[in-house]
Amino acid sequence: MADKFILFNDEKVDPTQLMMLTDLAQLIMEDNEVKVGFQKFGYYDPLEKQLNVSFKWRHREPHDELHALKSDCLLYGLGYAETDQKAIHEMLDTDISHRKFFMQLFVMLEEQRLIRLIVNRRPAVQKFFRTRQRLKRQDNLSQLKVYRTKKMPTDLLFLQLEEALLCENTLYLETEYDEFIDARLRTLLSQVFELTSTKASADLAISMMYVIDDLLTRDMLNDYYYLPVKLLEELTRFKEVKAVELSGTDKVSSEVETEDVLSKSQSSEGDSKSYLETEISEGQNSRAQTSEGREGNVTDEVTDIMAGRGKSEVQKDGDGFDISEHLGEENSHVSIEWQTPVITDVIVNNYSSMLKEVLPEVRKLTTIIQKTIAHRNESSRTHLTKGRLEKKLTNWFLDDQKRLFYKNDQQSKELDATFTLLVDASYSMEDKIEETKKGIILFHETLKKLMIRHEVIAFNEDTFSADKQSQRNIFDYLIKYQESLDSAAGPGITTIKAQDDNRDGLAIRVAGEMIRRRSEQQKFLIVFSDGEPSAFDYEMNGIVDTHEAVNNLIRQGVFVINVFLSQSAIDSEVEATIKNIYNDFCVFVEGVENLPYVISPLLKKLLLQSINQ
Repeated sequence: MADKFILFNDEKVDPTQLMMLTDLAQLIMEDNEVKVGFQKFGYYDPLEKQLNVSFKWRHREPHDELHALKSDCLLYGLGYAETDQKAIHEMLDTDISHRKFFMQLFVMLEEQRLIRLIVNRRPAVQKFFRTRQRLKRQDNLSQLKVYRTKKMPTDLLFLQLEEALLCENTLYLETEYDEFIDARLRTLLSQVFELTSTKASADLAISMMYVIDDLLTRDMLNDYYYLPVKLLEELTRFKEVKAVELSGTDKVSSEVETEDVLSKSQSSEGDSKSYLETEISEGQNSRAQTSEGREGNVTDEVTDIMAGRGKSEVQKDGDGFDISEHLGEENSHVSIEWQTPVITDVIVNNYSSMLKEVLPEVRKLTTIIQKTIAHRNESSRTHLTKGRLEKKLTNWFLDDQKRLFYKNDQQSKELDATFTLLVDASYSMEDKIEETKKGIILFHETLKKLMIRHEVIAFNEDTFSADKQSQRNIFDYLIKYQESLDSAAGPGITTIKAQDDNRDGLAIRVAGEMIRRRSEQQKFLIVFSDGEPSAFDYEMNGIVDTHEAVNNLIRQGVFVINVFLSQSAIDSEVEATIKNIYNDFCVFVEGVENLPYVISPLLKKLLLQSINQ
């Protein structure tokens, strides 16, 4: 079980906020694979499908912080499709001395263009960008006061240009240079409101640098805007290599061209430090840092080629199907191991003892469902205007509409449903595991008596063997789908043990792939857990990964419900996070000794829902 807030780059990230931003990013980019991350500067990485928002908006009023973060999502998510990368590469070839100032000036102008474009197309988002501009101006004014007292003329000039843009009044511009320079800069800066393309933004930045470049004695010291130059280079190399593969050019030619591009890139970086000056080290992903790799091939994904890795090892679900492509990006290094318990006489006796405690609830619930089915199968509709003639014809005299007919229901009501019970077997479940077993037994025995096929799976991650290359996840197949109605099925439930970590998103994806192949009309995945996901290198995106796994199954017609177990009062923030993960489809149990009495009405509700379909 993880804490509510996650430590990342010495910053605590609210996972609920991260889920909200991820939902927004996926919505506006129309891509359910897009992730949201926190970096020093915001930008979109198409190779990793990650939209990065900036840490600089943190530690403000909650309303302002959320609006500013949403503005990052909108700007870099929607703006990416409106940005001409070719124009950026052409701009970078321009001979400008103070390149750090130049590139940040271009990004500032381009962002202003994109903001106006986005607001024009989506007027409802204007409030987010108003907050963004107000906060940037507040930061700007405080920095201007500092730089006026220090000898930092280049940074001061840049902030003066930015202040004029944030005020949306270029006549406001006053620099430390003469009036002639100010007049030229005002004239050029006023063109920002007429920009219609990335090339136009680049041309304006170049024109302004022709005025500024000779005035500057040194480049900027600080970063205010970020142009991901290395990412652009990697994206270009990928497109070139992929184009060669698609055109059928031989392998040798492809390797020569790729090496040529790489050598040119390295030469450029050696000649000018500007490539490194705008690159930030905070939060860089492994793709940019890794020095190991292998040659890609046409079957590899974009992110796999750029990361220097190919397809992962085959991972199978409990039915033996390859599910490697359905595990999610956060689980790309997991290894899945399936285990089946060995049933002994002691285990059978333990099961019998637990069954005796829940058997009254099983009988009660089974009777209710069976009577409901019988009643609906025998019910008929009377007093109709057509159908079969009733034996009693008194309505001929009493009813002006002569409703003398009846119809039997044409279809009998049946329970066309299946269930998967997924149990968190992490160490934090130790004080809850015995009562959880009773709840699972109640579920199993009721479903068995009603002839509803189901399966029970416990999951955990091996903490001690996990590293960056591999995370071993163990799935205990306690009751198999095909064997769930056998008289001997059940004792395996008592073998559940509280062990190490819990990678919930992976478990839901694995179980989800199994249940969605079942033929039943109604599919229910019930997750028993006592906290948020917690596993190796899973703290940052584990909650988001679990949320996405749940949403993917919902879109495929699987009902996903969480039964949250606690021995004490449940913290309101934890409750809110769980509700966000499972879209409010949650049942909270305070005191696991009450679990059987919570399970019974839940199962009754789901079974009656199945009858009504």
